[in-house]
Amino acid sequence: MYSTESYIWGWIAYSTGVLCLLSLFWLLIRKIASRWLKHVLIIIFLAVFFTPVTAYPDNPYLAPAFFVSLYEGILLSGKDAGFQRGLAPILAFSFISVVLYSLISPILRRRKRAPSS
Repeated sequence: MYSTESYIWGWIAYSTGVLCLLSLFWLLIRKIASRWLKHVLIIIFLAVFFTPVTAYPDNPYLAPAFFVSLYEGILLSGKDAGFQRGLAPILAFSFISVVLYSLISPILRRRKRAPSS
């Protein structure tokens, strides 16, 4: 069994790797003209890779939902196994993040354009 410190170091290593992937993803989407579309793609990328879920149903440690979903959906068999345990939080977090961005973005844009007196 892993210790809490092992899980923390695992998350640090995983986060570093995802941030490196994010820089490569940014290089791929940087030519897209729409700023809003670029931001939404980055939000979805981060939501997919950083949404946590419990590693095992009876374990309090968190793991990336993306990999939990892949593991349970591909390798486990049974009526309770599938992609939904990791996929549901990813979809919910992505939806909530994009909606919040859509609500906050115009406010920040107006605030930025407002002349300072």
